[in-house]
Amino acid sequence: MESHIRGDEDMFALLEEMGGGGASASSPTTEKEDSLIDNTIKNTFTMPRTLTQAFQLSPPSNPEVEIIRHRNHEKFKSDFYDLFRNCVPSSAVAAATLSKASAKHQESPNAQRNQCIRSVLQPVWRQMPAHSIWERLQFSLKTLEAGCVRDNQKTMGQLPPWCCIESEEQLINHLLCPSVQQINAWVLHGKQRGIVWEPLLPVPAISSQDINDQTNQGYRRNTFSLIEEEVKFQFIRSFKKCIGGGSREALPSVDKVYSTMKSLPEIDTFSDMEEVKKDDVTGITNEKQAFILQNIFGSQPFKKIVQKLHKKMMYLAEDTYAHFLSDLKKTSDRKAAEEQQQLNKGRKRKGGKDKSGSMPKITFIDDDDDATTDRKKNDTDRQARVICGGLSMKINIDHMQKLERLHKRTLSNILGADESSSFARLLFTLLLRYDALEGAGLQSAIPHSVFRFLHNKFGCKFESFASPFNCYEMKQGGDSEYGTAFGDTDAWFGSEGSFFGVDFLRKGGCFQANPPFASEFMECMYQRMHHFLSMTNGDNDTVDEEVPPIQFAIFVPAWAESSGWQSLMSSPYLSKHCIIDQKKHYYAEGTQHRRTQRESNAKDDGKGSYRIASFDTSVFFLQNAAAKKKWPLDDEVQEGLEKAFALTEDEEEVKKSSVKSKKLRQKSAHRQAKKQTTTQQKKVIKQQQQQQQQQPEKKKRKKSSTAGKKKLMSGGEDEMNIFNSLGLVDGDGNEGKQRKKSRSKKNR
Repeated sequence: MESHIRGDEDMFALLEEMGGGGASASSPTTEKEDSLIDNTIKNTFTMPRTLTQAFQLSPPSNPEVEIIRHRNHEKFKSDFYDLFRNCVPSSAVAAATLSKASAKHQESPNAQRNQCIRSVLQPVWRQMPAHSIWERLQFSLKTLEAGCVRDNQKTMGQLPPWCCIESEEQLINHLLCPSVQQINAWVLHGKQRGIVWEPLLPVPAISSQDINDQTNQGYRRNTFSLIEEEVKFQFIRSFKKCIGGGSREALPSVDKVYSTMKSLPEIDTFSDMEEVKKDDVTGITNEKQAFILQNIFGSQPFKKIVQKLHKKMMYLAEDTYAHFLSDLKKTSDRKAAEEQQQLNKGRKRKGGKDKSGSMPKITFIDDDDDATTDRKKNDTDRQARVICGGLSMKINIDHMQKLERLHKRTLSNILGADESSSFARLLFTLLLRYDALEGAGLQSAIPHSVFRFLHNKFGCKFESFASPFNCYEMKQGGDSEYGTAFGDTDAWFGSEGSFFGVDFLRKGGCFQANPPFASEFMECMYQRMHHFLSMTNGDNDTVDEEVPPIQFAIFVPAWAESSGWQSLMSSPYLSKHCIIDQKKHYYAEGTQHRRTQRESNAKDDGKGSYRIASFDTSVFFLQNAAAKKKWPLDDEVQEGLEKAFALTEDEEEVKKSSVKSKKLRQKSAHRQAKKQTTTQQKKVIKQQQQQQQQQPEKKKRKKSSTAGKKKLMSGGEDEMNIFNSLGLVDGDGNEGKQRKKSRSKKNR
């Protein structure tokens, strides 16, 4: 695990001094791929340090490559969830097996112990959330892989080909707008040598050139340790819920399991167990529960299940990554054939139309419910849709404008220009990458009010674990400085890359850290912080004027059972530890960029895009000697943090946002009140409408009958007048006497 705590001074010296690198003579790549790589070997252009740091591990991406990666990752997650659930039998099968075992009269002590352990292990395992395990495990696996890749880059003395830029024009073409063919060549070249990092998919090995080398073997051993540690952490949490009655699975009583385990001979109880660490059950105050968990974690049934999970997951990772490389190669060949066809025809594709569908399109979403409102066209409380390759990603206008500002600022700092035609491509790639991370809690951030407090109190300007969506945007001068998980997609929005690649000694100052809440990840983070603090602290805490002050303000859940929390708590550089009560503070929603302000207000109790914390938060302040002298910590720090976390700062921005959110809540409540009509009311309304429709019809019918009679009478009067004029009828309407006589004679 030493790779996680090393600095990157050697790597940056290598980037500045070396003028080339490239493929070795034994490279199995094709001639076409080697030609693409050789074009990037000549390093006569000094690439900005921030870009070198961001793209150190992984080549840039584009929408087509990201769609391929996203689909393979979704397939892997679905298969992993099924795999995890199938590690233990269903409740019905487990009950049948238990009844058969109990029918046997004579059992060895080990068999009795294993049967007792399975009665607790299996129902708790079925309650463990598979998605939470993968969300947290993914960060730890990617950190382990990145450390191995950094070690390979340093030991081989070989630059990644995408970092060898010949000119400013190549910088734009290779890093800003890379083609699928370039990315495919870079990935194959780097994977064969173990110098490329896959940002999303799990990989079966670091290098594909020698599967059985020392690096790959160490990587596999460490992946098993990470899986075991994560399973133990989630098992303890699920065990507590089952004991507390928050589960559907029936568990035997703690007293019964404890008495059964205690009744077995001690030598038999631990005969086939490995050494059990007491740290595994740290934070469990109940002695009986701690004893049961300690026996479960050291038992053979538990070890076999974890080994089974690890083995199948590595097979699944190998299959998924092979599919990804195959899909990438097919897309690369298709694009190359299309370009060759156009060259043969002697025509160039116009920039306005992209027949391959690789150019994303940005459209704005009109809410039908608000079509009747007098909302202005420039209202930022709307959503945009970015469409590419049959996928549609949503983002609200406020965050899209923020990303556009960050992108223009980054281009201005690097290229001296703030206009780019690739914003839609970069935006879609960014949205799709973060969409793969389902855990909204893992992507959550501290409120901006907390970062403002750190900035005003300690001059803090750097966020160690942020994203372009939730990073703090400096209002008055200065660029936003932050590290992110994905430098390949975030670099053109101002990210400086991974926290594990930042040189804190060069920067100096106060650094805020709100890492993903994975135990192994937090432990690796602490090891790197400890590395820089020990380098700059000197002997006996003596302050050297040339040494910069370094302070880390770390925000993590107050989980005493977590190994990461324990490492921070036992640090020799810990100056202050604050506890923020769960009910009194908020976190910024991890998916705030997808939702409008109205949706946020309807869900988050009027706190906008913030969510109330689901745990107590521990705030650790780690300082070297120079930081202790410059920033002494007192009780005002605790009070300031509590006030900032509660979103009660008396600032103009908070006031404006609260007033705006209140109005939006009133509008949304008014709309909901209109929509919420009961079925009985609807029936009454329909009946009234039907009655109103029937009554006019009757009136119309009466009017029409009288009108018809009037028409008939008027028509008869006209005919009688004609007969009267001819002398056939007298004025009184009777026939003449002569006519009557003649008719009577004829009738006789």
